[in-house]
Amino acid sequence: MVVSQVVGVGIFLTPATMMRTIGSASAALGMWVLMGALSAAGALCYAELSTRFPKAGGSYVFLREAFGPRCAFVYGWMALLVMDPGITAALGIGLAQYLLATLGGHPNLTPVVAAGAVIAFGLLTLLGIGASTRAMQWTAAAKLAIVAVLVGAALWRVGSDATSSAASTTTRLAASVLTPAALAASLIAAFFAFGGWWDLGKMGEEVESPRRTMPRALVGGLAIVTAMYSLVSIALVLGSSGPVPGTDETFVLAVGASLFGDTAGRLLSGMVVVAVAGSLAATLLGSPRVYLAMARDGLFPQSLARFDARRGTVPGATLVQVSLACVLALFGSFNDILGYFVPCAVFFLGLSAAAVLVLPRPEARADIFTAPLHPMPIVVFLVMVISVLGLFIVGQPRQTLLGAAVVMLGVPVSWFVMSGRLRAS
Repeated sequence: MVVSQVVGVGIFLTPATMMRTIGSASAALGMWVLMGALSAAGALCYAELSTRFPKAGGSYVFLREAFGPRCAFVYGWMALLVMDPGITAALGIGLAQYLLATLGGHPNLTPVVAAGAVIAFGLLTLLGIGASTRAMQWTAAAKLAIVAVLVGAALWRVGSDATSSAASTTTRLAASVLTPAALAASLIAAFFAFGGWWDLGKMGEEVESPRRTMPRALVGGLAIVTAMYSLVSIALVLGSSGPVPGTDETFVLAVGASLFGDTAGRLLSGMVVVAVAGSLAATLLGSPRVYLAMARDGLFPQSLARFDARRGTVPGATLVQVSLACVLALFGSFNDILGYFVPCAVFFLGLSAAAVLVLPRPEARADIFTAPLHPMPIVVFLVMVISVLGLFIVGQPRQTLLGAAVVMLGVPVSWFVMSGRLRAS
């Protein structure tokens, strides 16, 4: 699930962004290793919290235990109206862009195709956890195969008469000047590419042996992802020739044409479609678990959070997420959607991980994982969170403020909802 959730549109989109902004293969590899290490620090905190509170909801449960039900409600409000539909819409748009690039369709069709993809994977989710799991397993295997094919083709090209061209490309990229703006854009892109690993915490109630499974899945999954992104970046450098195109899609098409020929050049874009499909399946499966936890606390309508135990789905919440994601996909651009949901998600991600600082440290127990070198992992992770938030506030102030305004509306709503719950009790 970690690999399926994380490795989506970012598997090619973000390395392409780095090649166009940083312009240095060594700097790109350093960025991947840095982001992988920072994410692993946060993953250690999440692994501890997931074993201490093995319940559906993830961040919602951690925030409730550490900061109280009102903070947890505002997070759930944010997840419902900002984060979950935002990331679903962004994945839908990414899938649509590369699907149209593969088929040669007009870019104006992107919103409609994105909404159609979100609806299709929403229906897949409603079929049951078995169908979603199989989709994630197959797409995760396909992603690993994609990386192997891409790297193999790039190495074959280096071993053929294109060696000098690849070497000149590497030299050209390495000679670019690294500016603060380029580094900031690359850091944001790298964080987005690693986004989603924390969703495994939402499945804590359904994971067997969480003490053993959670840290292995989170840290091990991030190690695989870091290796995949590093290899793809190397392959893009080796496979590119001539000036770097202005957009990520055109860059991927150009690399595909260089590696596989003009006729098969669209194959690389088709690979991105497969990668995004797995992320959509994982997102739509994991997100409704938050609303299930809220309904158990009396903070979300029971009708929308009814859990289908036979299929392992939450139909009402899934339909809400799909509907809101379609609205965003039809009326917002990819960058606008990122600016809308990512800063809010990052804020609550850091706050929920910080629960390990607020809650008393657990005693050594066979069923609880404790993060090593405490409190170093959470301090390192919070430094990354604050840095990414600052970059978004400076770079996309309008979208960031819009998302923050929607989240702040959750504060007065929480008073109304929670006072009603108290009266009912």
